[in-house]
Amino acid sequence: MNHSRAVMLRTTLMRSRLLGSRGAPSARSGSGELEYALGDPGRPAPVPTLLIAIFDDSGSVTSPAGTDPLSNRYAEVTKVISVVARKGSPRELGAIIHFDTPSSGEAGPVPITRTGLVKLRAGLRPPPDGAGSSELGPSLRRAVEIAEAHSDYEATLVVLSDFQLFDPEPAEVLSELSAFPGEVHAVVLGRHLPAGVLNERITVTPIDQDSRPGAVARALFSSLVTHRPGSQVSGKT
Repeated sequence: MNHSRAVMLRTTLMRSRLLGSRGAPSARSGSGELEYALGDPGRPAPVPTLLIAIFDDSGSVTSPAGTDPLSNRYAEVTKVISVVARKGSPRELGAIIHFDTPSSGEAGPVPITRTGLVKLRAGLRPPPDGAGSSELGPSLRRAVEIAEAHSDYEATLVVLSDFQLFDPEPAEVLSELSAFPGEVHAVVLGRHLPAGVLNERITVTPIDQDSRPGAVARALFSSLVTHRPGSQVSGKT
């Protein structure tokens, strides 16, 4: 790895929730914010890629007692996408979906470039017309629609949720998740899932109060750079 290309970002997530105060020590910036190493975004992927991120804005995540009450996960995700967009390619697409589907919060798919980032930013916040749904099914089916419409792209689905699902048939929805036509990454916010809840083909990154600073950012970064030559993720979440 060329260490001169590694990216350092400042965390904005509440340390009392997703990032805890008992994680590994990190450097501090002059402003007192924690900094964390993100990694090297590498070069544009040699094949067309599509990353779809689904956000859970339900009360168990966004309420005062939730896993991310200030919704600052969006700030970290925005920074991560910005890092990749600086060296992005028109063949690398990104899309944002919310549990509240349909909603005005859907963005993309658009190229993960500086121009595309402007459009993606519109979806990187809880949708104003959202009801805080705890159902994964509608957004998952929308993600499948997008992936199938881009069948010549290498698709990756990232779901950021505590997986406290209120779908009528949660097991059926999780089965649909494992059948997504591409790679699947579950970023589990503040909750331990018993073994076997998620199919073994799904990559699982647990985020809790003991997680190291930048855990959410690195989780998404790892999926964003999966197909990018020369990329590397700093540390582990």
